[in-house]
Amino acid sequence: MYVTYPYAVAASFVLHDIDSAMNTIYSKDAKKIYKERKEAELNKRFKGELENLTVEQGQILVKLVARETGKPVYQIIKELKGGFNARIWQTVAILFSNNLKNRYDATGDDAAIESVVQEILSRGHFEMKR
Repeated sequence: MYVTYPYAVAASFVLHDIDSAMNTIYSKDAKKIYKERKEAELNKRFKGELENLTVEQGQILVKLVARETGKPVYQIIKELKGGFNARIWQTVAILFSNNLKNRYDATGDDAAIESVVQEILSRGHFEMKR
């Protein structure tokens, strides 16, 4: 949790920025170029680090991204990369016992994760990577 939470918060910030920018870009081509540049920037910044996560950390990251953004990761991928890419990534996730379509349930299945997040926030254990 301590490893993955900063990535989830970063994802939330980035997705908010992308949503804001996409609302101001009207050209389909300009939107495509913006998304491609943003993806390249994010790959350069995070790809190596995220590839080193364990399967369990990846599962937790998917839940935390859903928590921080309010959207399942599948929906985020579908909005940004299209349905075909979302299905491919969902298939990969299933191979690793994950599900990108799951929503975050702070009082149900994800209560233990929520408890740790609240501890992180209350104790100031969280330091954002920028």
